[in-house]
Amino acid sequence: MRGWKTAVLNGSVLGLMGLGEVLAHLAGVNWHQILPDGIAGLVVVGLGAANLVLRHMTDSPAGWRH
Repeated sequence: MRGWKTAVLNGSVLGLMGLGEVLAHLAGVNWHQILPDGIAGLVVVGLGAANLVLRHMTDSPAGWRH
């Protein structure tokens, strides 16, 4: 693939700019109105457990290569 370095560089810049925009919008959210105190850790643990369950339910290898 020719020009892959340019594609990676431009994709990285685009991704970082997009991430910056998302984080700027999320910074203005009052998370205490959405999640009560102490529940954020439980949400993270729940997401991790759900990912483990879903991974064990699949029989294909992890990643894009099969």
